[in-house]
Amino acid sequence: MNFLKTTLFFFLLFIIGCSSQNNKKENISKTKWRAAITNDHQKDIPFYLQVEGEGESQVWTVINGEERMQLNDVYYEGDSLHVPLLIYEAEIIVKETDEHLSGRFLRKEAYSLAFNAEKGKAKRFTSTKAPEVDFTGKYAVKLGETEAIGLFAQNSEYVTGTFMTATGDYRFLEGIVEGNKMKLSSFDGVHILLFEVELNGNQLENGKMWSGKSAYKTFQGIKDDRAKMPDPTKLTYLKEEYSHISFAFENAEGKVVSLGDERYDDKVVILQIMGSWCPNCLDESKFFAPLYDTYNKDGLEIIGLSFERSEEAEKAFKRITRMKNKLNLNYEILYAGTPQQTAEALPMLNKVMSFPTSIVIDKNREVRQIHTGFTGPSTGEYYEKYVAEFTQLIQLLLAEKKS
Repeated sequence: MNFLKTTLFFFLLFIIGCSSQNNKKENISKTKWRAAITNDHQKDIPFYLQVEGEGESQVWTVINGEERMQLNDVYYEGDSLHVPLLIYEAEIIVKETDEHLSGRFLRKEAYSLAFNAEKGKAKRFTSTKAPEVDFTGKYAVKLGETEAIGLFAQNSEYVTGTFMTATGDYRFLEGIVEGNKMKLSSFDGVHILLFEVELNGNQLENGKMWSGKSAYKTFQGIKDDRAKMPDPTKLTYLKEEYSHISFAFENAEGKVVSLGDERYDDKVVILQIMGSWCPNCLDESKFFAPLYDTYNKDGLEIIGLSFERSEEAEKAFKRITRMKNKLNLNYEILYAGTPQQTAEALPMLNKVMSFPTSIVIDKNREVRQIHTGFTGPSTGEYYEKYVAEFTQLIQLLLAEKKS
């Protein structure tokens, strides 16, 4: 009997010990960090970071407002941890301690900036003053020389928002309100953004924007519920001497693809002018991927014309293939040249003023819409309206008979 009691005692100790170890593992497996990239102006651009797991099994999640950007391709070189940033030609390289990550944010063939993160630092921005104003609403903004719309939502001191322009949006921004000043920041793998602005009455004043390595702009604005951007379907169009779109570019297998191919007969085709380096293109591709998978059986085709930052096709296709795999893009994507070669690649267009730009072609190979830019998920109702209207357009064109 004593033997049984002793055995049971040690068995319970073992179970409790395992349970404690598992709880400990669970507690340390997911940690929150306050990260920052320091630009040439010695401004820290902060963002939240969540790290799960250890070693090369780590998964990093970059957090900006509602956005969660998961990074799971980490690897070591020597004593440095490398964290590739999605499909972009960029990575974070750090040395780790239990409480700190320190190193560099590297945009390959472009620049390198200091990166640091502290474990458990929950505040993106520190605040010493309670908010005295509410930034919630829509604003007509002059961002440098660019017309924009500011969209902000404030809850106590916490605020999120974005800026929309004719060529796209600034994606998910997050920050605080201190007194009458708002601070917003974001890091999406490529863009490094910091905004500071004051609200006096209904006026945005003393606005400052830092982006990337060293870019700086001032801005101002006024609250205006009727503010609107130019119609994105009127900015890019066919020149008068052209009636159709035509091109011939290679895919990753070396096959030349054009709209004249039999595969596209009697089909509705979306041409997506894009690049693997472009966050707004990533947002559009995330919308196009399920759209294609849903309607391909009904006659929808999508062709990506990717303008890559490399004149070498082999390098360009490595980036394109990585993008296709990461985003589960099942449609054709061709290498069309560099971003500076859009006029040469598509001479029938007046201009390509934005990546992305989408061209919708009906079953008769007539251009039915050219949409400049993309209003992504950070724009809320604008994004939802675009998705609904664009999907309806595709459904209508698929239902039409070829004349």
